[in-house]
Amino acid sequence: MTGNWVGTYHLFRREVTRFTKILIDTTVSPVISNILYLIIFSVAFTGKKILGVEYVDFLASGLITMTLINSSFSNPAFALVIAKFSGTISDLLIAPFTGAQIAISYIGAAVVRALVTALITFIAILFFTHLTIHSIFFVILSALLTSCFFGTLGVIFGYYARQFDSLTMITTFIITPMTFLGGVFYPISSLPEPWRTISLFNPMLYFIDFMRFSILGISYIEPQISISVAIISNIIMLPVAIFLFNQRKRLTLL
Repeated sequence: MTGNWVGTYHLFRREVTRFTKILIDTTVSPVISNILYLIIFSVAFTGKKILGVEYVDFLASGLITMTLINSSFSNPAFALVIAKFSGTISDLLIAPFTGAQIAISYIGAAVVRALVTALITFIAILFFTHLTIHSIFFVILSALLTSCFFGTLGVIFGYYARQFDSLTMITTFIITPMTFLGGVFYPISSLPEPWRTISLFNPMLYFIDFMRFSILGISYIEPQISISVAIISNIIMLPVAIFLFNQRKRLTLL
């Protein structure tokens, strides 16, 4: 079982193929939504600068991170629930996979979808902004850390969820609010106390701020702190996902 990495690759490829078959829903739709956000807010805040950069550039970097978060989380979460309802989850139960191999396959596919969607979003945003990359290395690192972490979260929530309503509630009442309150649309420094301090406990803030530093070279949180939080978060969550899939107790609806 420990050597079934060929099967792991095929499981990963199956998940990548699954989202590419519905590319309009998985990729094009969030890109259009981000462009609409950009147009509406750039018109509303024309000429405004935040932390020394144009607001439209500030917003664009936040939207790219939001795309990474939403795409990487939703891909494995909904894929696992779909597999439970369709009965194909039984393939995982009888196949010679370890928990690590299952988790890595789903997380890997989530990362691919997130990176593809974020790249298309970035290209589209270039038509409306004058973004210049501050550090391509940090952009890649930030994108990988963000998509890996939220892909892992998606795997964990997908493991526990027994119906689509549960995932919809999690996305609506947890993921989206935390993303919006993490500084996508505004700098945390503009918040009054105690909300500014409370926001520091929002993990989304550090991923968003790190990406913003990578693209624009500006940040509210020290980049060393943001990257440390991102790395530690991944180190903590990945073993949790692997442990759960080794248990396999909630991989069926029975």
